[in-house]
Amino acid sequence: MHTVKAAAKELGVSPSLVYRLCSSGRLRCERFGLGRGTIRIPPEAILEYRQQSTVVQVDRKWLPVRSKLKHLKL
Repeated sequence: MHTVKAAAKELGVSPSLVYRLCSSGRLRCERFGLGRGTIRIPPEAILEYRQQSTVVQVDRKWLPVRSKLKHLKL
């Protein structure tokens, strides 16, 4: 289990972005304790997030591997 700081370092982003990803449900996390508690992120969750965020280049266009962006026309 990673702390928010460790997950941010592994992803190469800021801890505040990791908090936002967790609160929006884009990055799976677990909360322990009473009240605010502490957030822990499983290593598999980081891999899942990376897979969801991966894009490939096809014919000079960037296309998401798993597109959840319904407002874009491809």
